[in-house]
Amino acid sequence: MFEILDRKQLSDGIFFSRITDGRFKTNRISITFYTDFSNGTRSDYAIIPYILTDSCRKYPNLTRLTEKYSDLYGASLSDNLGCEFDSRSMTFSISFIDDRYTLYGEKLEQECCGLLLDCILDPKLENGAFEPAQVDIMRQELIDAIMSVKGDKRLFAAQQGGKAAYMGEPCGLPVNGTVEEAKAVTAQSAYAAYLNMLEHAHIEIFAAGCSDFAQSEALMSERLGGLKRGEIVAPAAKPSPLKEDVFRTGDKIKMQQAILRMYFKAPQINDRFASVLLTQILGGMTTSRFFTNIREKQSLCYYCASASSRFKKTLTVYAGVDPANIAKTERAVMSEFMNISMMGVTGEELEHAKLDAIESVRGVYDSAAAISMWYSTQITDPEFITPEQFIENIQQVTADRVMKVCRMYCLDTVYTLTPEEAK
Repeated sequence: MFEILDRKQLSDGIFFSRITDGRFKTNRISITFYTDFSNGTRSDYAIIPYILTDSCRKYPNLTRLTEKYSDLYGASLSDNLGCEFDSRSMTFSISFIDDRYTLYGEKLEQECCGLLLDCILDPKLENGAFEPAQVDIMRQELIDAIMSVKGDKRLFAAQQGGKAAYMGEPCGLPVNGTVEEAKAVTAQSAYAAYLNMLEHAHIEIFAAGCSDFAQSEALMSERLGGLKRGEIVAPAAKPSPLKEDVFRTGDKIKMQQAILRMYFKAPQINDRFASVLLTQILGGMTTSRFFTNIREKQSLCYYCASASSRFKKTLTVYAGVDPANIAKTERAVMSEFMNISMMGVTGEELEHAKLDAIESVRGVYDSAAAISMWYSTQITDPEFITPEQFIENIQQVTADRVMKVCRMYCLDTVYTLTPEEAK
């Protein structure tokens, strides 16, 4: 049995999507809460996943919760916090084997779905808020996570570059907040953020695997449908505005090499599929222009790659370089953009890019998590497209379309992370 996507609205601002594929032997259920960002409260929301995945009223500590996972044939609960559609996205998911593979006919789907909802909707409380002792522990974990970013140079450069490129936009600031904000989190402030999330979040549920998920749908409808709901957040994809002049900034820290990040924007672009192939040709595959010309032929960098965001309509170039080669690498990147804008791409480049993109999309069916993510990124689109429809559109892209898309991108922001001793 295979069903591409069955999507329905359970309640105000709550949607349930089912993807059934008999090839899987496991199931995955995820619940994502989309909320607005507000100044000074990022850490109040960021601590919520730490708390909700650590315990609940029924299983009041991690030991008891872990024992329950073992009873459920090794089921696992995970969380993810990010920024999507200019909204905060907080996802909780549980993965488990299908009922058909239990030893004694246990109803794992019903139990696992119930456990996921218990963790989210029935947390351990003390005096009308989260337990202070638990918040103290999780606050330190959050602070450690915020501070650890600086230890990963690429991640730190991406964070700082994002602040500069998306200045004034919700996605421009770290979703975890700052150390100062995290230190100010209390049991009461975190619980207030949690209640606000339940009342105002746009909620997306994705159930993927070999089950028909009828039990999960009924349980979700019953328990989430009983939430007190107010004005619902409306996630929306918003292109990042292009700055009047190229903005240049950077940081210096203790490191050996330097990192260059260049942000190109095209707010008016509307050819999604040509943009994908342009990104591949420039720096998204092993035969890309950046790898071949800038790294291999000119030996200007240790790596040079690109990634694009169809929602922000940006194309980001990132490279690890010797500090002395920063300017040369930037000029080389601009030269590749100019070359494609004026001369276009070759048929061989286009074919390689198509094959690479198609192979990547086919991998969507490899896991329940991947197929869920495929459709969850389309919730603001006019209509959902399948991986097969995406492939059809990719195959129709011409070299002329790639050239036209390249001409629309303009350099917006340049960020450099350099060694402290570099001048």
